Amino acid sequence: MTSPASLLTSSSTWRSAWRQLRGEPAAAALVISGLALGLALTLLTVGFLRDTLWPDAQLPQVDRLVSFEWRVRGPGGGHSEWWSEVPTTALSRALRDTGAPVAEMSRVIVFPLLISAVDAQGAQHHARLVSVLADPDLEALFGIRPIAGDLRAALNSPDGVALTEDGANRLFGTTKVVGRPVTISTTVEGAPGQAQAALITLTVMAVIPSPNLNSTLIYDALAGFNAPAAKAVVDRSQGWHWGNGRLYARLQPGATAAQMSELAQHLLEQQAPPKGMPADFLKGGGWWASLRAVLVPDIGLHGAGSGDRRLRLGGLATAAAGVLALAIINFVNLWSVRTLRRQREIGLRKSLGADAPALGLQFFAEALAVAGLAGLLGLLLAWWAEPAVSVLMQHSFDAPVLSPASVALTGLLCVLIAALSALPLTHIALRVRPAESLAGRSHSEGRASRWLRRVMTTVQFGAAALFAAMAITVAWQARHVADMPRGFAVDDRLAVDLPPETMPAQTQSLLARLHTWPDVVAAAASHDVPGRDLRKWYSQFSGPSGQPVNLRTGLDFTPGWLELYGVRLLAGRLTADHRAEMAQNAAVLDRTAAALLGFANPEAAIGQTVNVNPEYLGGRPVTVVAVIDDLRFDRPRLPRSPSILTPVVEGPGVISVHSRDPALTRRKLADLINGMLPAAQAQVLSVREHQATTMAEDTRIGTLIGVTGLLALLLAAVGIYALAAYLLRLREREIVLRKLHGAGPSAITRLLTREFAGVLLAACVVALPVAALITQGYLSGFVERAPVGPGSVWVLLASVALLAVVTALAVARHLRAALALRPLQALRG
Repeated sequence: MTSPASLLTSSSTWRSAWRQLRGEPAAAALVISGLALGLALTLLTVGFLRDTLWPDAQLPQVDRLVSFEWRVRGPGGGHSEWWSEVPTTALSRALRDTGAPVAEMSRVIVFPLLISAVDAQGAQHHARLVSVLADPDLEALFGIRPIAGDLRAALNSPDGVALTEDGANRLFGTTKVVGRPVTISTTVEGAPGQAQAALITLTVMAVIPSPNLNSTLIYDALAGFNAPAAKAVVDRSQGWHWGNGRLYARLQPGATAAQMSELAQHLLEQQAPPKGMPADFLKGGGWWASLRAVLVPDIGLHGAGSGDRRLRLGGLATAAAGVLALAIINFVNLWSVRTLRRQREIGLRKSLGADAPALGLQFFAEALAVAGLAGLLGLLLAWWAEPAVSVLMQHSFDAPVLSPASVALTGLLCVLIAALSALPLTHIALRVRPAESLAGRSHSEGRASRWLRRVMTTVQFGAAALFAAMAITVAWQARHVADMPRGFAVDDRLAVDLPPETMPAQTQSLLARLHTWPDVVAAAASHDVPGRDLRKWYSQFSGPSGQPVNLRTGLDFTPGWLELYGVRLLAGRLTADHRAEMAQNAAVLDRTAAALLGFANPEAAIGQTVNVNPEYLGGRPVTVVAVIDDLRFDRPRLPRSPSILTPVVEGPGVISVHSRDPALTRRKLADLINGMLPAAQAQVLSVREHQATTMAEDTRIGTLIGVTGLLALLLAAVGIYALAAYLLRLREREIVLRKLHGAGPSAITRLLTREFAGVLLAACVVALPVAALITQGYLSGFVERAPVGPGSVWVLLASVALLAVVTALAVARHLRAALALRPLQALRG
């Protein structure tokens, strides 16, 4: 008896496998392509998971390293998401004073700073580096080992800085920079409420390795808190009410993150709440904020920002699992049809002594040949697609896709796919009777196998329906959000964020230049792009009724901003330069805010005084000078907030432009800003593009689901194609006999399509309720929802129509073949 090892190493076994691949190259190409896509997505998912779970595995004693996070209360008593920025100075001092069970501890405050340097040739370079202020303990906490110089000395020095290898190369073009000066362009607090430009010169005292881009802490430069400018930052941030930085600590042996969370929360609750916090924020009881400690290895899936990471990982994993499973089903379906056609060959093998293990190994070898080719192609596809997936998922893959570990994983998956696929093929082969097959009498695969095939094809169509419904819903909702009325115009409007070191005079100079351009209708500045929802606060106000009202604040705007965005003025007016408004501490209310404050109509609010929270603009009451129509600044997942806006003369850092020729203005404005402000890297975008950032995660997942849905439909088409081929093979004699007895084309068409209609109906019955549940769950997270009908009925009908078209296209060729069957050829077999 031949051993399994000798069968697998026999050249005849692999020649037979190669013949099967060459026998029907189109089918082989479809199967290999589908499996390769599934394997490529699987490799990328594994890479994403590895980077999310273990980016800091190399840190010393990482199992005792914690990061502190907090969340705060909001309107209606709700909670914000968890943030990694905490009141770092106050919390670290309190932990030390109470003898918390921590060893090393470091505050970390991150700034994107513009840094300049002169290289050895005398050329000046500018770069915007992610700069970190940290305590000296950071070196031990993160195990940072300098390549050159002394990192601890740099963090202790009032004028020292450490650069990463990447930061040094960007500034100097070399890493041999210890002792070289760098200049930081920033702003410092001058007169009350005003900033002034400052140039700070530091000396490079260390060069350190560049951190992992998926690490919990990413930086290009490190400096300590002893510099005068750094001390000023600390002086302004010693309270408990402002999350301005991160705090890392190493727990002492025996201490736990839960104990540290309890201690941190206890320390927070010993402090008074922020002055003037609206009572509405504390609805439902509880403290105004929550603190917790999270182990650094747990940040990836459970820390701040982990919701988005889990969503991306889940989307990628679902896509990979779905495509790979559908591809395996196609492999089994297509190769089962080919196995039925090989009954004479199988009968001959069995008559020559091939037993069940020998047949199983033969089919395993053939499946392994297919899976192996798919594995090689999958590795290449993953390598080729990695940059595009990195952009789509906003994730930088650390380990190369073509690493030994990836190759080993691919090999293991190929073996598993081959083993799984060989089982049903071997089952078909074992049912073949040698004598009857050699005599020309064919056998089917059996009733159980036929039902298994129908179930697998139904699963394919169900998955395709599910992915199609999800993709249509996400796309429809994205379009609805883009087109929903917001109370201001967005067409032909552009906006750009100015660098943080930009001074108000520079902003005014830019606006003056823009007003001279013939392609510009209007230009103005504000603190945010309307609808982007990055900058907002809430404060408490009271009008004639005396009832406290929470209004959204934080949008200051320069002259012409309301006109630029086509905001409708309901009452009052603004002067051309806003100087009169500044003098009387003026405010602009939207219609809802005016009504909530107790004004009978917009006109009644003009000239009236509104009392403010003591913490808002120094507690000085504001005078209403205008009432505008309601504006929707909030994200589509949030209810609209009534707003109060502040007219200012200068200062905000976002420039908006209404253009007659947006493409031309976009190019000119980017060139102007980049020429005026070093290393500005200005990105001039349309207002719609800015607003789309609020849906960025949904867009990423929607794109992934859309691509997966398209692949699922294609694989389902291949599956129904294989089922049609199998049915034609199984019932060709029946079809011929029916034709001989007078059955016309319509009767033959009904005979074959009845099977396909059953599969499609079963898939819809199973998948569409699940699709309705998932799509309604997705839409429930939005206040503004696309009109998809009750239970997403319009989405489901669109999915069914799409599946019906795919089915018709997939079976058309086999239907033509059935109608063209020649009686004599079919009856001979």
